[in-house]
Amino acid sequence: MMGRALHLLFAFAFSCAPARAAPWPSATATTWPVLRGALERQRESRPLDPWAAGLRITMRDPVSGRVIDGRGAIAVAPGKAVRMILVGAAGATMLDVWVTPARWRIAVPPLEVIRRGGAEEPRDMPVGFLRWWLLTPLSGRLFAAAAVDGGFLWLLRERDTVIELRQGACSRGCLLQATRRAAGHAETVEECRERGTPRVGDSARYVDESSGLRVDLLLESIAAGPPRGEAFEDPDASGGGR
Repeated sequence: MMGRALHLLFAFAFSCAPARAAPWPSATATTWPVLRGALERQRESRPLDPWAAGLRITMRDPVSGRVIDGRGAIAVAPGKAVRMILVGAAGATMLDVWVTPARWRIAVPPLEVIRRGGAEEPRDMPVGFLRWWLLTPLSGRLFAAAAVDGGFLWLLRERDTVIELRQGACSRGCLLQATRRAAGHAETVEECRERGTPRVGDSARYVDESSGLRVDLLLESIAAGPPRGEAFEDPDASGGGR
């Protein structure tokens, strides 16, 4: 019960329908460097410096039909840490998430719940997905690729995880869709952005394909400068979790 409630209040940024099965025409000596180069350009376009943004989130639970709207802020230091705080309509903190490569902490104040962990990936919360998408974006060994639907399709492997990554076009310019499968659990993110670095109006949608939980995110503001270092400290160590 607690895990279900956490999943409803937590899931974080993004969603989309399950990825379609794709044809895999054999790459040739000529096409493979082109396909691999397109992936490298995507990787190079992701933010390298710390950034912060104000955001609006809508979470939809398909079982109960409940919809939760909230606003908040996210701070990301690529490769190091992500911190996100969501505030509900009444102004109270709804969710506080802190994730690093080695540790994580998720607090849900309305439920008086605080959970912590290490390098493991809990199945009821997208800790592993957050690490891959925000801390080490698009990482993994490329083992298959194709040009499809006017874009690119890549398959990546990272330890026991397989990622299907698609690049296409959307209303803002670049559409990037990723489905990450680990231990029989699949999560998908669909991101529509103007360019690699975050911009106001960029949006994302996350879905947990097991539960159907969907989370829509819209960036409403971008901080003028990098977030302060304390934003990425352990909330309990700094007193923020008490």
